[in-house]
Amino acid sequence: MVHLLSTSFSNGNVHLVPLKSVGEDELQRLVVAVAGLSLAPGQDDFVGEPAAMLATALEDTARHPFAIVTAAPPSTGVAENAFDGGTVVGLGVLHLGAALEAGWPNAGGAVLLRGFLIDKNRQGRGYGSGAAVAAVELAQELVRASGLSATGLVLSVNERNPAGLAAYLMAKFVDRGQHLGGRSGSQRILYRAFDAETIAHNG
Repeated sequence: MVHLLSTSFSNGNVHLVPLKSVGEDELQRLVVAVAGLSLAPGQDDFVGEPAAMLATALEDTARHPFAIVTAAPPSTGVAENAFDGGTVVGLGVLHLGAALEAGWPNAGGAVLLRGFLIDKNRQGRGYGSGAAVAAVELAQELVRASGLSATGLVLSVNERNPAGLAAYLMAKFVDRGQHLGGRSGSQRILYRAFDAETIAHNG
């Protein structure tokens, strides 16, 4: 099992905390915070229930969950979501060897980003785009630590989710076409390549 050595990956107003790399006490606090995340009406068509996704990821050696945490204290918030002065506003999972699920032609050619969500009360503040950029950096570190050959981060977004699509495009993901394998209808395949240094290091 690979555990990331870095404690967090920051981008602007958020940082990502790899949940398999924190101590037991911190993990339990973050698990409680993730369980308190809420989906907006209709979003359950696109993403699973946060606590269940996290539980699955923590048990699967190929999945690496991370909490999305604000980089500064919010003006309002629930106390149990506090983490080092910030607030847990979302969740994501990096999944190794699973890129086929997003319509990518090679299972190991990219890291799959799945279960990515922002709490319904925190949407529209740029957290999603910021976290997506940081997730690319986190995936790069995971590939380095694992000695894998993946060259980028891939995900699929339902075509009925224009807000999600816009957030990823803002984070400089590229639309690589349609994927018909989604559980809730047609998806768009979005991909962002790792930087050249990372690819050369693992080549």
